[in-house]
Amino acid sequence: MSLTVPQEALLKTISVMTRADTNIKQVEVEAVQRIVKEELGIEITSAQVHMAANSEFIERKEIHKYLKSVRKELSNDDRIAIVRALKKIVLADDHAHSFEIDMFNNVAEALKLTPAELVLL
Repeated sequence: MSLTVPQEALLKTISVMTRADTNIKQVEVEAVQRIVKEELGIEITSAQVHMAANSEFIERKEIHKYLKSVRKELSNDDRIAIVRALKKIVLADDHAHSFEIDMFNNVAEALKLTPAELVLL
């Protein structure tokens, strides 16, 4: 599967979020699949979600470094779409864990989104 930078950034970010609380729940995997279908028009398997979630980013907690490195290739709409999708993953299991909140804040900061932009999601 060949993805553009914005597509890859969205997929990696939301997939890694499923591991933020160290426990990938099926409801979160299904949410990633649904979001990727809605936002990107691409169908992915649960195995692909797990593979993205288990990437080097989660082990080294460096998703923010990756996002900073590709930020210039993301439009404002791309950055907002990533955080809007991330919000859906955080709320997929009806509970926002502290690790998820920390990651959400780090992603928003890495993407240089303002509090006003976040409120309008």
